[in-house]
Amino acid sequence: MKKIYLFALLCVSGLTFAQAPLLVEDFDYTTGDALTAHGWAIHSGTSNPLVITSPGLTFTGYVGSGIGLATGVNNTGDDENKPFTAQTSGSVYASFLINATATSTSGDYFFHFVDASVSSAYRARTFISPGSVAGKMKVGLNFNSATAPTNMATELNFGQTYLFVAKYKIADGAVIDSVSLFVFAEGDNFATEPTIANIGPLVGTAADIAPAGVALRQFDAAQRITVDGIRVKTFWQLDKDNITGINSINSSKNIGFYPNPVTDGYLNLTNSGNSSKTVEIFDVVGKKVLSQQTLLSKVNVSSLNAGIYVIKVTADNQISSSRLVIK
Repeated sequence: MKKIYLFALLCVSGLTFAQAPLLVEDFDYTTGDALTAHGWAIHSGTSNPLVITSPGLTFTGYVGSGIGLATGVNNTGDDENKPFTAQTSGSVYASFLINATATSTSGDYFFHFVDASVSSAYRARTFISPGSVAGKMKVGLNFNSATAPTNMATELNFGQTYLFVAKYKIADGAVIDSVSLFVFAEGDNFATEPTIANIGPLVGTAADIAPAGVALRQFDAAQRITVDGIRVKTFWQLDKDNITGINSINSSKNIGFYPNPVTDGYLNLTNSGNSSKTVEIFDVVGKKVLSQQTLLSKVNVSSLNAGIYVIKVTADNQISSSRLVIK
């Protein structure tokens, strides 16, 4: 993070920075370690803590493949979560590898998002249940309910490793948020987000949350689910952990902006003509926090928190970029 921060501050031309994951968990610890020794917290249950298991899982092309070991969701007992910075806009993607070899007769959910309070506001509850024939399993998803999941049309194989991506989409205003589940087998193309999810988008009647962690749930003694390579991101990128935000920007002396620092919530723009200007502002990890096209010479930035940003202004086929301070 420090490297990204300094790069954003020091670079004006040829600016490049990266978006980083909110959470990376490769279970790269010692076999038998409790997850609570590595940033996980118990939110339910008092027995059979989640522990590191061996071996880890592999999946061709996935960034979390073959690193470290894994964890086994293999019993009744503790349900545990690992936090990340709470998100209030955009989409949150939690990707992970799973290999299930057994479950109870009814099955249940083993993964979900939590809010900062880790109350019962669980979202994107992901289920594994027995399939219609031996050796098969059903994969289900609910927005918030603990029962009656919406199942994938295709049943999966017990004993095979799959890549799951649970998506929580934060809607604007009073619109209810939604969840989706994407499932990939070896050889599937996951370079870009599919137009249609395997399940979803699903909405519910429960209140929206600000996703702030992922959780693993031990629902019965019959389950045998290995989980590995967890990544939580605000962008779809499954083959690597960082993506670049802006590349090869050339600064132009014909475009300017003031004041800097901004103290009254407004930024003034100057350029040689009265043409349309595109203003984009990024935070120090590369997330675009404002985008506006305008003919005016003033931009309202009062919605942004005090801090350091990178601004990019495009006008008359010229681009100018600079550090921007908002107080």
